[in-house]
Amino acid sequence: MLARAFAFFLLGSLLLSSGAGAQGLQPVDLELVLAVDTSTSVDAEEFALQSQGLAEAFLHPDVVAAVRFAGTLGVAVTLVQWAGEARQATAVDWHVVRDGQTAAELSAKISASPRAIRGLTDIAGAIGFSVNSIEANNYLGTRRVIDISGDGSSDARRSEAARDAARARGITINGLVIHNKDIDLGELANIDLREHYANHVIGGPGSFMMTARNFDDFRTAIRAKLVREITGPVSAAVD
Repeated sequence: MLARAFAFFLLGSLLLSSGAGAQGLQPVDLELVLAVDTSTSVDAEEFALQSQGLAEAFLHPDVVAAVRFAGTLGVAVTLVQWAGEARQATAVDWHVVRDGQTAAELSAKISASPRAIRGLTDIAGAIGFSVNSIEANNYLGTRRVIDISGDGSSDARRSEAARDAARARGITINGLVIHNKDIDLGELANIDLREHYANHVIGGPGSFMMTARNFDDFRTAIRAKLVREITGPVSAAVD
């Protein structure tokens, strides 16, 4: 009952935030939120690995080719850092990627973005903040996606409610689970975290989940994930 009430509250807030509608919005092929876990379990080196992995991904030919393949309107991208309840921040504001040059510009912005927050883990809050960012921006995407990565779980019912509210707005949530052996007590916890994301976090049209063996593996995993997200239904069809 509480989860359902939370979902209705979130959905009502999103409807109010949508304002007068799509008038004056710039069409794009995709609106993409990169929501990166910066909770206390992520140390300075691991944060740097995430930032470097994302920055390098947008310099990679595969990601640039995916952007071109997605369409001619471009992909609007923002970077969000998230931790505990009411602890979310926009690290890189919305930026449209159309080609190698605009991808390199985004890469530079990601590299230059410092860590803004620390704290506990609130996936529901990360989803809600990301949805509001999509609803409040100046773009109108053919697809709208939240890419949420993290190394821990949070309240399942609140995560489900936030996911369902996002899905009701036509927004897909994909997950990237990072196995952090220093925190999650080994393979058993890894399995639990995968199940948590699969059952309580991801959702919407074409949603999927991927895993990184550790923070070092994040570079390869996020690049593959971005290609799949940007190309969208084509990738899902061959999965």
